[in-house]
Amino acid sequence: MNKALSYPSNLASAAAMVAMVFVVVAVVVDVCLRYFLRSPLLGLWDICTLAFCIIVWGPMAMAAFKGSHVAMTFLVDKLPRLPRLSLELVVNLVSGGILGIISWRLLVQAILLGETKVQTGVLRISYEPFACFAAFSVAVMALVFLARVPETVGKIRKEPQTVGKIQEAPETAGKIEKIKGSSV
Repeated sequence: MNKALSYPSNLASAAAMVAMVFVVVAVVVDVCLRYFLRSPLLGLWDICTLAFCIIVWGPMAMAAFKGSHVAMTFLVDKLPRLPRLSLELVVNLVSGGILGIISWRLLVQAILLGETKVQTGVLRISYEPFACFAAFSVAVMALVFLARVPETVGKIRKEPQTVGKIQEAPETAGKIEKIKGSSV
């Protein structure tokens, strides 16, 4: 599943990088044209607005895929293993569900934008493909969170097996405690 999600995540992230470079170049050209020729680029506001849609939504899936999104874990890290994993499972399920709903609503919005033919002010570019891009990026991010659910469930299931082995062989657990105590 990770390979299947890495390609669209990389694609959306690459689109965001290209959009960022495009915005920087367009703004520099606009400033130079304003300063030297007193003639700005027409529609730069439209271009920047649409490009920022790509810049904001594009890298979100990659951040979730790599686990580099902002997460407040200073309290969760102090929890024991099983509650921590249970909380991780709940967070992945809730995040995936909410992001799925957001993606669906963005797609509905994109369809409405296409039907009503809403366009930018100066260049008359349709908003529909950009709303579709946002819906795609959010859907990939939702799938990234949902793809972590089986892995987390597997980690939770390993816990009772380990506890059962220690209960079956308490002498092994005692030996482990002695080794830990002697090495400290």
